[in-house]
Amino acid sequence: MLSRLAKFVSGSNLPSPGSDLYRQRLAIYESELGEPERTFTDYAERRIDIHAFGRDFVPVCQEDSDEGYVLLTNGMSEQRMHGVPGDAKPRAELMWYVREPTQDVCANLRWLANLPFIDTTWFGFGHRVALPWPPVAGTDFQTFLLLTPIIGPDKEIAEALEIAGDPVEILTVNLISHQELGLIKSRGLDPFLDLLDENDYPPIFDPARKSYV
Repeated sequence: MLSRLAKFVSGSNLPSPGSDLYRQRLAIYESELGEPERTFTDYAERRIDIHAFGRDFVPVCQEDSDEGYVLLTNGMSEQRMHGVPGDAKPRAELMWYVREPTQDVCANLRWLANLPFIDTTWFGFGHRVALPWPPVAGTDFQTFLLLTPIIGPDKEIAEALEIAGDPVEILTVNLISHQELGLIKSRGLDPFLDLLDENDYPPIFDPARKSYV
């Protein structure tokens, strides 16, 4: 799917990943997450790199481990999104918690990061992107839901990011079912967020997760 959509990604004369803004963002990321284990470089004119930071998602006080990656875009916030209302942040970067940074996952994350500039729209807390088919192998879910981080270091990144006086939103990527989307449309976001809490929604994306509705 994304290979077909990629041809719609338009470039713009934005600073390259060697720019001061790129390095400033990366320095803020590294101050909270350490050095990335991998960086997936984007070679399009609008370059949005993806950094993969290793993380054990189990608290230090517990003996078990739950290792995965924090994927974080670097470059989406170079450009203001279109039509952002006054109480929302005009720039954003995307974050996705995954077991492994697979080609499918990285392609989807980069496509999402480009989408506001393709469709001249904006992303914020609670926004959804519905697709005609599942974007990632192993899942039946077809809708991306964007939330904000609840993990401490990730919230700190969001609070520290700023470009040209604009605050930058960090939005976490989640995949939800058709039934869960229906709940959000009919009753609003809060009842669905309550369901996530009740079901101990795992921080790391699980393609095999069952619908909570």
